[in-house]
Amino acid sequence: MEKMKNIKKFLALALALAMVFALAACGEEPATESPAAESEAPVESEAPNDTLVFATATFGQKFSPFFATTAYDQDVVNLTQGALLAADREGNIVRNGIEGETIEYNGTEYTYYGMGDVEVVMNDDGTVDYNLTMRDDIVFSDGTPADIDDVIFGLYVMLDPTYDGASTLYAMPIEGLQEYMGDMTPLYELMLAAGRDNTDFTNWDEETQTAFWDSVDNEAGPAFAQTIVDYVIANYGTTGVADSAAMWDYEGLAEDATAADFWNAIVEKYGGDVATAVATEVAETPFSDLLDNEYKVGVASSDSAPNVSGIVRTGDYSMTIHMTSYDATAIYKMSLYIAPLHYYGDESLYDYENNSFGFPKGDLSVVREKTTQPMGCGPYVFEGYSNGVVTLSANEYYYLGKPATQNLLMQESVDSDYVPGIITGSYDLALPSISDDTITAIESANSNGELTGDVLTTNLVDYRGYGYIGINANLVNVGGDPGSDASKNLRKALMTVMSVYRDTVINSYYGEQASVIQYPISNTSWAAPRPTDEGYQNAYSVDVNGEAIYTDGMTEQERFDAALQAAIGYLQAAGYTWDEATGTFTAAPEGASMTYEFMIPGQGEQDHPAYGVGVSASEALATIGITLQVNDVGTAVWNTALEANTCEIWAAAWQATADPDMYQVYHSSNANGAGTNSNHYQIQDAELDQLIMDGRGSADNDFRAATYKTAMDIIMDWGVELPLYQRKDAIVSSTERVVTDSLPQDMTPYWVWYAEIETLAVQ
Repeated sequence: MEKMKNIKKFLALALALAMVFALAACGEEPATESPAAESEAPVESEAPNDTLVFATATFGQKFSPFFATTAYDQDVVNLTQGALLAADREGNIVRNGIEGETIEYNGTEYTYYGMGDVEVVMNDDGTVDYNLTMRDDIVFSDGTPADIDDVIFGLYVMLDPTYDGASTLYAMPIEGLQEYMGDMTPLYELMLAAGRDNTDFTNWDEETQTAFWDSVDNEAGPAFAQTIVDYVIANYGTTGVADSAAMWDYEGLAEDATAADFWNAIVEKYGGDVATAVATEVAETPFSDLLDNEYKVGVASSDSAPNVSGIVRTGDYSMTIHMTSYDATAIYKMSLYIAPLHYYGDESLYDYENNSFGFPKGDLSVVREKTTQPMGCGPYVFEGYSNGVVTLSANEYYYLGKPATQNLLMQESVDSDYVPGIITGSYDLALPSISDDTITAIESANSNGELTGDVLTTNLVDYRGYGYIGINANLVNVGGDPGSDASKNLRKALMTVMSVYRDTVINSYYGEQASVIQYPISNTSWAAPRPTDEGYQNAYSVDVNGEAIYTDGMTEQERFDAALQAAIGYLQAAGYTWDEATGTFTAAPEGASMTYEFMIPGQGEQDHPAYGVGVSASEALATIGITLQVNDVGTAVWNTALEANTCEIWAAAWQATADPDMYQVYHSSNANGAGTNSNHYQIQDAELDQLIMDGRGSADNDFRAATYKTAMDIIMDWGVELPLYQRKDAIVSSTERVVTDSLPQDMTPYWVWYAEIETLAVQ
């Protein structure tokens, strides 16, 4: 295994919080796909008829409604918590959940209930009021009644200046929010910046400083180093600290080195600058998570408002959130968790009239203490996590009735064991990655040779995201100008060759369980362009002159040849030197290269839907003198390069939100490591930025769809993204042990297997 050198070595593996709408819980962020982690062997015991065993990937053990960071932890949150608003099968917010709202889907009318209602009032002055009302009969699992103060408490947690969870509610134009947040910095950040020799004790005393650095040296630091060791061992088969540190480019540690020794080596490398060390060497667990909560309190450098003026309590079960402007994504963020103030906060510190909201402003210690032990008003009660199993029991106070299945065990496993585990009785239900091998295994288990039979029942739904190939415009350009026509032509040359192999490769990899898509948006979105739309065009299907590359009746080989010819035209227009005699390019223009790397996270096993595309394109480009170096690497190496913005070309998948807002992925403010650092394409285009803001600022979906179509055309013109596939998700359950009719009908990416958990039964 090659050492991880010449790459900014940090591991940002905390998945963005997946937006899951089941059980009325609405998250907010897109998340990338990630492989299941290794875990203990499956539980080899038959579940009693009051227990359902669900196989899942490794938990991050952040089961808090405020701090969950992985999709798997979020499942636990959704099963134990309740949110104010529900959503339907298409991910749209149900505005009248208290009385119930009937909405048609796929020819069937379904009635949706939720814990609250929302009324959106567009005011004449351009401001917007979200009037929220909750049911008056919600009870937490410990028997304590809930009211609007529980919602307001949770709202202030997510709007606290020191909040570092996944919610982006702080980005909403809520009146008075910026005045409330003021200028506050977590204490540990200030102390790290000040260093060990600080003598300015304005914001803390010498005793606190001494204790902090003692904690860093003897607790948090070694623990931080150990998370790197654990990750390298799990993913690369190293043994011990020294071997793992060497893999991380820290050679020379003694054979019997400890995590503390590794930490000291890290600090030494950065000249004692711990702040830079932990910002650069980001491990699987953020350094701040390893510090005591007392060091996470905020220190204000200026005065701030005592409350958020736009948050107004209007009754025991109602409130209004006043926003200074319209934002199309805001409606989804109104599905606030009804989190128990008496459990997550301090009731003695809640006094709405006197601007006290259940915790000291800038100090979320009391909330963080419950991160691994959730409690709420959801359908299940968290009993504990042990030996890779989350144990849940039915909540007798759940507003839709106590769930039919008393116990729910969520068992950590690996994807390859999901289907075999259901067959042997270790698990009752799982969501395996779909592939031809998985389909074959399912069909072979059933006596009828089909996906649903006497052993296994399979439901297929579209994955609420899509696979793609991306190019970093800052790294693949001509003359150092990513936005020039020459740079765009270079990237479109590469994309044109790769695009022509999509149909063959994706069909071979997924069979009927995936289809090739043409625009950078999931087909599950209402804003996705359709083939019947005016101006619809297959990805990278025109040449440098705007003429169609392909004609009807072309054979597969003729299409391959036509794509390569089009690429030649693009590269010539980009300034590459063409030798007519040899039929190859001999030199690249200034700032460009004859060789580019395509990084694929196939774990070195060539098992990735983009691998065949890359290899085929590489072979074709080689015939004209261009090298596309396909590098199949482990997820850690790939993710490190992607997050460090050092990856020239890569393959990945987005997990989409119900709203098609494009801000996080394509807006210039998130490029070059700024903002959320989620614009890995490094596309910076003023027209695109304006279209994105116009789209999120409109309530007219027809206008938004047209606006986003124009925005997607710009993205494609930049040549930074090649839409690859829309695949299926599989929900596989035991026909013998799960009452099939109790599973939700018409499951979708937003109406998942536990969307009607109160009626899901085992036999």
